[in-house]
Amino acid sequence: MGRIFLPLACLAFTPLLGAEQAYSIYDLQPPSTHSFDIIYDVSSDRESAAYFFNPICKGSISSKESVIDLFTGKPLEFAEVDAAVARASGLVRGKIDDDQKYIRVKFLHPVPKNGEVRIRIIKTYTDPPSYYEKDNTLVFDRPMGIKRNMVILPAGYELIRSESPAIVSTDPDGRVRLSFLNDRDDQLPVKIIGRRVK
Repeated sequence: MGRIFLPLACLAFTPLLGAEQAYSIYDLQPPSTHSFDIIYDVSSDRESAAYFFNPICKGSISSKESVIDLFTGKPLEFAEVDAAVARASGLVRGKIDDDQKYIRVKFLHPVPKNGEVRIRIIKTYTDPPSYYEKDNTLVFDRPMGIKRNMVILPAGYELIRSESPAIVSTDPDGRVRLSFLNDRDDQLPVKIIGRRVK
């Protein structure tokens, strides 16, 4: 399956300054791959901030990363950095484990006064503990910390159960998508079970 690019993307629940308007899409690949593509749209309104730090979920292997500025469409510079760099930036708050890794995105320009910078982070996670096959079903079991999320099942799979409320729809090509709104103060426990259509 190719990547999905929509005009609107496991995000570790590390509170990030200026990440209020975030949206994530999880495009599940065949469960035997244990992989899913993520599109993550987020804005930063922290005046004069030059960077954004996106945590890499522990246990996940991140690959195929790219980042674009959503106002201009231009690609942005990014690098994987450690907890020490994140702490020193002053842009990540809360307790940071020493082994936490981040994608640090450099903005085209610092966030202006009374303005924002909006970016899209595209990446692929491989994570067998949270996405796997069991008894001829697929299981996607991953908490979500941001407010708006969408999960798209692989082609040829139907939904059996979602353990959190979701709006369920079907694309013209038959792929099932679930939209979640996290109205909690902590992570939304998302667990989806699907099966191959015979």
